[in-house]
Amino acid sequence: MLPGPKFHLSHLPVYLLAGAIGAAIAGLYGIVHDQVTYSISEEYFTKLKYGQFRISEVEQANPRVAAAKIGFLATWWVGMIAGWMCARFSVLPDGRILPLKTVIRQFILIFVVAILFGIGGWLWGLSQQGGGYAKRWTDWMNALGIENQDAFMTVGSIHNAGYAGALTGLIVAIFLLHREKYKASI
Repeated sequence: MLPGPKFHLSHLPVYLLAGAIGAAIAGLYGIVHDQVTYSISEEYFTKLKYGQFRISEVEQANPRVAAAKIGFLATWWVGMIAGWMCARFSVLPDGRILPLKTVIRQFILIFVVAILFGIGGWLWGLSQQGGGYAKRWTDWMNALGIENQDAFMTVGSIHNAGYAGALTGLIVAIFLLHREKYKASI
């Protein structure tokens, strides 16, 4: 078994760059993602996310820009963590770093898995339409004044599944990086 990643101060610029690239990619993903999900349920944003992200009345005047801001703010940090971790787990025991193309493949993997999980969340949301939600969800949506509960729950399912996909993708990416490190060290 390979030891865990060692922190090499000389690699800090690589870690920071990978984190910044991950944040930018995830932020752009969030912007596009929330444009799509805003099209499915405006209420998810206007009655839930605007309050969570403290979207001002001025920002609410342009709801697509507000959704883009929410998308970026909700996802950039996930990409930063994923980028940092991929860079950290790409360090070989002797201090060398796996080739950049190997790390980029892991970024792509995380991105694709998040998208696939999001599609799964959308399909799950569609399959649940027509009610049948747990009473606590129905009570919560009623308290928020949600008129189209099917669309609201579909978007909620997409968002939750996307985060689960990013985490799953990161776990698989770390496993694959360990495998690449093992192959590179023998």
